[in-house]
Amino acid sequence: MNNARANILSKLHASIGDVDYEKLPQESSYAYASRSRQQQLAHFISQLESNHTQVIKTAASDIPTHISQQLKQRDISRLLYGKETHFSSLIEQVKDNDQQGNNSVQSSIDLVAYDFTIDGNKERLFNEMPASVTTSHSAIAATGTIVLWPTPQEPRTLSLVPPVHFVIVDAKQLFARFEQLINTQQWHNKLPTNIVLVSGPSKTADIQQTLAYGAHGPKELIVLLINSDEI
Repeated sequence: MNNARANILSKLHASIGDVDYEKLPQESSYAYASRSRQQQLAHFISQLESNHTQVIKTAASDIPTHISQQLKQRDISRLLYGKETHFSSLIEQVKDNDQQGNNSVQSSIDLVAYDFTIDGNKERLFNEMPASVTTSHSAIAATGTIVLWPTPQEPRTLSLVPPVHFVIVDAKQLFARFEQLINTQQWHNKLPTNIVLVSGPSKTADIQQTLAYGAHGPKELIVLLINSDEI
């Protein structure tokens, strides 16, 4: 150990040598407001919208229509999605919906199944996929957070790379708080290799303290909220 490092460590040891840990302040827990299910849903939506997220209440059957409309508004012609998921058959109707809307034989929206690995496909994934759609595992009302549970069909890059991210959220899977969610579902028994918590589009203020969106992930988050009328 060199002298400089030894001097630093000795000063640190000396500074904490007389600390009485019995007198340290006790950790206090944050008390969230008590809300009804309807209030939780309203708060969830409000939190997302305050973080520049677009929330669309819809029936599951109307998901293809909304995705098609939002893509057209942004002049996007390619959508990346995961196959063999709970909503993949609905998502695949985006092409049919677009054909009907344009009265044309060929659809202007190219649906691309995420059936390739990131190795050897970074150029394709980062530069040729302007939008993606994923399902979600659950949601947290208190913080306006969406829980993504990555799988081989929907790896986390599906939600983290394309600039526009559509996510399907089931209001029936809305929990009041994070600890209620993990306790109810006993996460300690069945965690995947990673979990993604999303509360809005990617943003940063690292450069000149100016808030910018899309620096480290999607610059737009569009939530397709289903079953909101059954809460």
